[in-house]
Amino acid sequence: MFYRKYRPKNFSEVVGQEIVIRILKNMIKRGEILHGYLFAGERGTGKTTVARIFAKTVNCLNPQEGEACEKCQICKLWNEGKFLDIVEIDAASHRKIDDVRSLQEHIGFKPLQGKYKVFIIDEAHMLTEEAFNALLKTLEEPPKHVIFILATTEPSKIPPTILSRLQRLDFKRISLPQIVEKLKKILENEKIDYEEEALYLIAEEAEGSLRDAETLLEKVVISLNPEPKITQDYVAEFLGQISTNKVLNFLDNLLDKKTDLALEFLHDIYKNGYEISSFLKSLIKILKEIIFIKVNKNFAKHLSSERSSEITDKMIEIASKADLETFKKLLRLFFEADSLLRKEPPHPLLPLEIAVIEFVSLR
Repeated sequence: MFYRKYRPKNFSEVVGQEIVIRILKNMIKRGEILHGYLFAGERGTGKTTVARIFAKTVNCLNPQEGEACEKCQICKLWNEGKFLDIVEIDAASHRKIDDVRSLQEHIGFKPLQGKYKVFIIDEAHMLTEEAFNALLKTLEEPPKHVIFILATTEPSKIPPTILSRLQRLDFKRISLPQIVEKLKKILENEKIDYEEEALYLIAEEAEGSLRDAETLLEKVVISLNPEPKITQDYVAEFLGQISTNKVLNFLDNLLDKKTDLALEFLHDIYKNGYEISSFLKSLIKILKEIIFIKVNKNFAKHLSSERSSEITDKMIEIASKADLETFKKLLRLFFEADSLLRKEPPHPLLPLEIAVIEFVSLR
């Protein structure tokens, strides 16, 4: 699987968590290793991966500037999956007091290979109250050779008594450009051709989770055969969406008064089973971005970090076709269409058809 095959092996390979990595590297450089950490953040943002890398690096025999050396016996064992002093527990399935007591039995034993024995408790918020109470006793007086890392998507569910004994580090969602760059590296390594906008569609669908983006990319790649290239249209169809290119072409036709083509497009997407609400959502977002291009000259530069250069150029071109009031009018009309669509009209296309006809009649 892509997310396993391309999982980072050291801090320098971690995407999007610069502050967290800087803190951990500084702790290692200064020898200020704590015995308890809380890694909090959305799923797929690198919590467990960073916990594993931290466990590797604190045990490395010759760390360089807070990074594992990759050459010593510990690093080699870790890279081969043979390092025995990392214990991972999934609290979703091992959440009871007996599970924590079983863990506590391991704590008394000294590390087998490294300096520290590192316990990574994933989905820590799933532990029962009794299990947390048992864990608290260990956190209050941990052995010198033990490090606990609790990872959670819901830090608010961790008891305050536990939180007070942990160093909390917050993992943010990964930005679109960072996800896209990682996907590019994967595809280039796999020797698969792609359109940049296709990767932006995947990144947007992943909502800040790099793991979800990598998993989705793999599904797209598996479904490709015999298609030789990951295109924007292919990914949009795979996701059940309308490609950004097609939405922009629809807008183009509206502005050029090609009403027949605009209406024909709407009928085609409905006939082919696409969600009208999803199309409207994309259209409204694009109109908002075009309006920002009109009012702020620097916005296009910002937009290029969220869209491919090809799409950004096309949006700038469309923005030049009409004045600001025209685009504001369009946005209002499609907002109204969206509102009508939520009221479940007799025919889903009706609100959009009304918006198109009204816009053309106003010009």
